[in-house]
Amino acid sequence: MGHRIVLLVSHNHLDPVMSSLLVDGVATAGLLAIAFLALRLSLRLRRAAAQAEASFRANVALAPGEGVVLGTVEREQGADVAVRVEVEQKGSEIARPGNWSHEWTETGRTVRAHPFYLRHACGARIRVEPGEDVMLVDALDGMIRVDLTRRVRVAELMPGEKAFAFGELRRAPDPEAPTLGYRERAQGYVLVPPRRRRMLLSSEPFGEQFARKAAFHLRWAITAGVASLAFNAAFAPFHARRWLGETVEVCVTQLRESDQDRGNFDVTMLGPHGVAFSDEVSDVDVARVRGVEPLEARYVPSWPSASTIGPDVTVHSIAYVALPLFGVIAIAYFFRAHAALPWYEKKLIEQGSGRLAESESAARGDWKRPEGPPGNPPPDDRRSDAGSAIQSPTSRGGHL
Repeated sequence: MGHRIVLLVSHNHLDPVMSSLLVDGVATAGLLAIAFLALRLSLRLRRAAAQAEASFRANVALAPGEGVVLGTVEREQGADVAVRVEVEQKGSEIARPGNWSHEWTETGRTVRAHPFYLRHACGARIRVEPGEDVMLVDALDGMIRVDLTRRVRVAELMPGEKAFAFGELRRAPDPEAPTLGYRERAQGYVLVPPRRRRMLLSSEPFGEQFARKAAFHLRWAITAGVASLAFNAAFAPFHARRWLGETVEVCVTQLRESDQDRGNFDVTMLGPHGVAFSDEVSDVDVARVRGVEPLEARYVPSWPSASTIGPDVTVHSIAYVALPLFGVIAIAYFFRAHAALPWYEKKLIEQGSGRLAESESAARGDWKRPEGPPGNPPPDDRRSDAGSAIQSPTSRGGHL
């Protein structure tokens, strides 16, 4: 007649399924998935930065294909604007003890985009056809104050400004090139939006922007990876029981109440080759341990103190910390990534101290919407000009 095996679980340990879920699923696969995603984004942005830096070197010959072109902005004949973004905002005030604060929140965005030209360093005049979904990567250094609670922030590519354009360069007829014959236009370079992506226009090198974003995502990849390694290092005994341990029959040599946790009991067991190790069981399991042999244990020959009573590979309930650890890193990464986005990639919200009326001084020297043929000064009526910026009934554009 064989011995009856008593199945036990170490005190405060989780069942095998939950143990594996927390350690393998959340703390390992979950955190490493965040690290992999962030690293992938970082590497992709670094490649884009390298391509951008190589594309606008002065000695690089123009060639059809996707890339970055650097040149001086020139408007199309008869156009009053190249690319202009107007962000409408509504202001609000908050009274706090001892001071006031205000906030400007975006309520609408209009893009006016017309074909324009970039004068390349080689002398070529490249026609740029941005399309209505173009993304202007520039500073909002213009402002139109409509009234106390409404204003318009403005970003615009101005003639004579150096600009970088990311798109697909093609050879195509240029409407402003001299005719070669009867109704035949000369071929020139035309930059159009890249396939399945938006054209990017910027007054600063794309390489710098891509490099900053790449560094941001790399830091979070390292953070998630280190957090996963630290968690698994803290629960190294669990991995030792899984990979180095074996299920063996043991004999109980001592059973006494725990000095540190009254009501629970320390169990000293004799393992293979006469090696003794101990574990803790709850008072509920004491009766099952006392006087019954043999017991099964998960024994680690190279690390006896990592051994536990019971045949299964389990982990201490402290492993529940994997859930908040994963949640904090995932949520922080998402919100920091969103907060780090520049104005042209998210809803524009600006905050400041003081009342809205006190921020009127920031509107001095406001930009006005260009009106009439290029070179003609805009009207002096700021109120009328601001109203046209809000309505934009005839503007060509869309929402970013």
